[in-house]
Amino acid sequence: MQQKHESIADLLGLKEQEIGSYPLFDSVIKSINTSCQRNVHVVNATLDVYIRICSSFLQSNQHHADKTVESVVTLYKEKMEELRRHLCPVNVDRDDVLRKLREIKVDKPLVQKRALAQFKEVFQAASVIASPQCGHAHSSSAE
Repeated sequence: MQQKHESIADLLGLKEQEIGSYPLFDSVIKSINTSCQRNVHVVNATLDVYIRICSSFLQSNQHHADKTVESVVTLYKEKMEELRRHLCPVNVDRDDVLRKLREIKVDKPLVQKRALAQFKEVFQAASVIASPQCGHAHSSSAE
C-alpha cells in the first residue's frame, strides 16, 4: 500500500504545504488513539467519510486521464469498506468529532487531497480498532 500511496502523492500534489499543513482527521486520530473500546463509532463515521470522498473523487473524473490515480483511489475505497465491515457498531458519545466529520465537504478537490494525504494514518488507526486485540473484529462466519 505504501508504494500505491507514493505513486499518487506526486501526481496529486499530496505533499504540498497547502495539503499537509491542514490535516482533516487529526482530532479523529487523537480520539481513536485514546481507547480502542470507545471509538468504534468515530472510526465508522471516519471510514464513511473516506468512502464518500473516494466515491466523489472517482465520480468527478478530475483525473480521468490517469488510471494509476483511479486504481489507487478505488483500492482505498475498497480497503475502507472492508475495514468498516469488520467493526462492530458501538454507541459512543463523540458528538464533537462526529459533527466535524459530518461537516467535511467531500466534493471539494482540496478536501479530497487532504484526505488522501492522511489515508495511511487514518487507515492504521482504524485497523487497530478493527483488530481482534480490541475485540471488535467479526468472525468470518458472521459476514
